[in-house]
Amino acid sequence: MYRQGALEVEALAGVDLWVKPGEFVSIMGSSGSGKSTLMNILGCLDKPTSGSYILDGIDISKTPDSKLSDIRNKKIGFVFQSFNLLPKLNALENVELPMIYAGLPKTERRKRALEALDRVGLSDRIKHKPNEMSGGQRQRAAIARALVNEPAVILADEPTGNLDSKSTFEIIDIFRRLNDEGATIVMVTHEPDVASCTKRIVTFKDGRKINDENVTGGNN
Repeated sequence: MYRQGALEVEALAGVDLWVKPGEFVSIMGSSGSGKSTLMNILGCLDKPTSGSYILDGIDISKTPDSKLSDIRNKKIGFVFQSFNLLPKLNALENVELPMIYAGLPKTERRKRALEALDRVGLSDRIKHKPNEMSGGQRQRAAIARALVNEPAVILADEPTGNLDSKSTFEIIDIFRRLNDEGATIVMVTHEPDVASCTKRIVTFKDGRKINDENVTGGNN
């Protein structure tokens, strides 16, 4: 629920959604369906005005705001449509950022960042800045950054929205491989072809969940 002038708008209504460890779920729906509100709640950016949200055993709806940034850093890996890489930092430095905020020592940061970049096939671009990389390479760096703190869940908001078709399916292949290795991924997308590559599709309309279906193993 949020206010738009004097009007109260119910962005999500009666949504009951469970995501188990190791799932790869896509969230679909037209503009205004509640996808963004849902992702803001899942990402601990907003709190629900009623009901509860449990993340890795923590009741976020009862957690003080002062602790939410720490939870976001340690429990959630974010991947955005616009990459959100810092332009003055190279790929390695961008991937190290969440670990700086988490207080990890430099040697550990460097080791984990190099491993994460290797996992997404970007070992040969560690010294490149964002403007020296293609869109697909920038998204790989963003995925590596999302991985380094070993989060409970990776939240991907339209991660292929700025990519061509070749880069799109390269990125989806990375997500699928990470999921096969045990990562839990929730991804918002408006592209049916992308959603069909996940293992479960949840569809929203007018703030309500209208469909929730398993996709057998994800389409290959």
